[in-house]
Amino acid sequence: MLDLSKLQSITTFEPVKCSLTALISDILRRYNKLRETQGYVVEFSPSCEVYVMGDELRLSQVIYNLVNNAIDFTGPDKKVIVRQILKADGRVRIEVQDSGEGIPQDKLPYIWDRFYHMDKSGKRRVTGTGIGLSIVREVLEIHGFAYGVSSDENGTVFWFEPYEKK
Repeated sequence: MLDLSKLQSITTFEPVKCSLTALISDILRRYNKLRETQGYVVEFSPSCEVYVMGDELRLSQVIYNLVNNAIDFTGPDKKVIVRQILKADGRVRIEVQDSGEGIPQDKLPYIWDRFYHMDKSGKRRVTGTGIGLSIVREVLEIHGFAYGVSSDENGTVFWFEPYEKK
């Protein structure tokens, strides 16, 4: 809650050049114990180093929240894939994909709302605060990054596009 309140009070920030690739790699190392003890698979194989202008701490929150969300909702295979995709137009897209049951299409517009959360069966969850994706939205909007989600019965993909070559 405090993070969201702080974000809502920020109107500007001083962006710095940071390696998005290194940021993702560092965050994913935090999940090594989960991999070892509970059998989760968290994949990330970037083809190159990508740099962006942004607030490194806030971008870390985005990645951390998206990966945690994917782990919470992934399927029995416990697989989460993080992709760094270089697009033909010079942009990079970061995707975080789970292998869960997906989000019903009629619920997708609400997932970014503060305090909205669902369990794996599509019903409201009793754990968590329901602010993770609203923090993601706030950070990405402050940065001016495009973002979105797609979902079907094979899982959900959250994505954002922070970089455009000049």
